[in-house]
Amino acid sequence: MANSQPDSRAIVDQYDNPYYLDNSDHIGLVLVTDRLVSGADFHAWRRSVRMALNVRKKLGFIDGTILKLPANHRDSGAWSRCNDMVSTWLMNSVSKKIGQSLLFMSSAESIWKNLMFRFKQDDAPRVYEIEQRLSTIQHGSMDRNTYYTELVILWEEYQNYVDLPVCTCGKCECSATLSWEKLQQRSRVTKFLMGLNEAYEATRRHILMLKHIPSIEEVFNMVTQDKSQKNIKPVTRVDNVVFQNSATDYELPAYIGPFENAAYAAMNNNNYRSKPRPICTHCGVAGHTVQKWFKLHGYPPGHRYYNNNNSQKNSQSGSSQRSDQNKPV
Repeated sequence: MANSQPDSRAIVDQYDNPYYLDNSDHIGLVLVTDRLVSGADFHAWRRSVRMALNVRKKLGFIDGTILKLPANHRDSGAWSRCNDMVSTWLMNSVSKKIGQSLLFMSSAESIWKNLMFRFKQDDAPRVYEIEQRLSTIQHGSMDRNTYYTELVILWEEYQNYVDLPVCTCGKCECSATLSWEKLQQRSRVTKFLMGLNEAYEATRRHILMLKHIPSIEEVFNMVTQDKSQKNIKPVTRVDNVVFQNSATDYELPAYIGPFENAAYAAMNNNNYRSKPRPICTHCGVAGHTVQKWFKLHGYPPGHRYYNNNNSQKNSQSGSSQRSDQNKPV
């Protein structure tokens, strides 16, 4: 009995095959959202088109790695169909005026080379503007994310204009490309830290003192975390205030809240009024005894009522003497 299940290896080979066309691969497909109109948009457009073709395993039809097959080859028809499909996608991704000039070119590779020749030029003025902006950009009044995003955009655009040399012989073992990439990453980190405001001075010193400088993405996360920690305000607890006391005196704590202040006052009042106040047996007023009632015995020297008290006593004594003299014998 024949096996009705498809061969899994055949399915894998089918998707790895550059000549395979999916149901979604049709002649009306537009690879990118924004069509190419002028040279100012070419670098971003080129990047988007290459990514779209790479997903569909058709990048080799424009960079020359998938060569045209002889007419007698069994896959010659498949190559021709895929080549025409990619050519149609390219013309759908440019403006109508540009597409008309590409219509009669025989291969997708020739269309791509024509576009590269027409639009990929050494734009020295734009490179100068990017480098000037990179040298002057500062954090300033921008928020942190805007400052970082603008730097990344400038770096990526600059990389599109300036192609880094890449080894093509396949015999180099010195990892020169990897070392160059590390230098580029370090340069980006340095530029990012240089443009930060003075509020990040401590974080900047900490990062520069690291033995291995992290990537620009890790540095941005470190700066973001540092800012978040600075925004956290410390919480002062006042519910566990310890009062230091002794048998003779009481000391106020460093900070007393409204509830602790009331409790402290109540504690002091209870301590100082723990003994009953004396009551005068002559006038019935609390706070003194009859022996210390100044109105009865006279005010002591230095009291504000001392002179008045003496003059009153003298006048009373004089009137009593006159009354005694007038009494009949």
